[in-house]
Amino acid sequence: MRRLIETSVLLAALSLALPASAQEKVLGLAAIDLQNSFFVRMKEAGDVAASDYGVRSTWQSAEGSLEKQVAIIENFINQGVSAILIDPLDKNAVIPVIQKATAAGIPVITMGNKVDAGENYSTLYPDYENMGMVARAVGITLGGEGQVALLVGSRGNFVSDTREKGFIDTMAKEFPNIEVVGIQPTDWDAAKATNAAQTWLTTYPELDAIACISDSLCLAADSVANALGSNLIYGGYDGDAEMKELIDSGKMVMDVLTGAYRVGYWNIAVASRLANGEELPKDLYMPTYFVTSDETAEKLKAAGMSFDYIDTARQAQESQNYTEQLGPKLPASAMTVAQ
Repeated sequence: MRRLIETSVLLAALSLALPASAQEKVLGLAAIDLQNSFFVRMKEAGDVAASDYGVRSTWQSAEGSLEKQVAIIENFINQGVSAILIDPLDKNAVIPVIQKATAAGIPVITMGNKVDAGENYSTLYPDYENMGMVARAVGITLGGEGQVALLVGSRGNFVSDTREKGFIDTMAKEFPNIEVVGIQPTDWDAAKATNAAQTWLTTYPELDAIACISDSLCLAADSVANALGSNLIYGGYDGDAEMKELIDSGKMVMDVLTGAYRVGYWNIAVASRLANGEELPKDLYMPTYFVTSDETAEKLKAAGMSFDYIDTARQAQESQNYTEQLGPKLPASAMTVAQ
């Protein structure tokens, strides 16, 4: 028994003496919460990525509390994890603890949010360009005239603000005869999107379209439009499977596939590569897809809009093909698209 204990102690000491590259890489992820279906799907695919890349990922929920999120990050620093991923509840409030982590030599990735903390990495989306394409699809479908409204997330959120700007700038520049009658923050709450859509459809009975920076908001708006007998078109973002009927029917003229599974896999893939010493740009932009029906695409292209797209059948496949798109066999350049 004594010899077994001595052997165990020796093995433990040897493992601590091994070079970092020979030890298991541990990734710590500080999530906003792990109850929302988007985050649940993210974790599911993130765990696949951890297996593919040969790392261990630890997901901790801040349960919507900034104080708890900071405490989680502090704990990861004390544990000496190989990389930390943060879905920031407040992009400014987490800067000091991010700087503490990077000073300790731990790569930090802020997910879906541009945080200027010095040496951190940010995993973003080509939101401005993508939402500009959504605006273009809506504008062309309306023949360059009419009324549209936009459902956004929350003011100050990088993703929501960037998507809003891409949509509004494109409408103003390319479709001066289309009036944007409302821009409503919703905090990504379907109930708030429902209330906004009801107000708009009552106030603007000639409303032609609603665009959304997240698909769930468009679903809420469509339920109101159906109840009121309004025939709206939509433009959205996320590539949720629930949008299939709207896209196939032509009511949603364009969606953008990021996908919760792909987002989860991609972030763990990026963190794994950084933990293993790969060089990546500080700002990474996720490869995305435009989604529409063949019929809608033909109409848009006939009107001079040139773009590559996938249909909903391919969307369902690509939303699950994260290993093929972002796996360890691919070069580092696969982790981002040019901006």
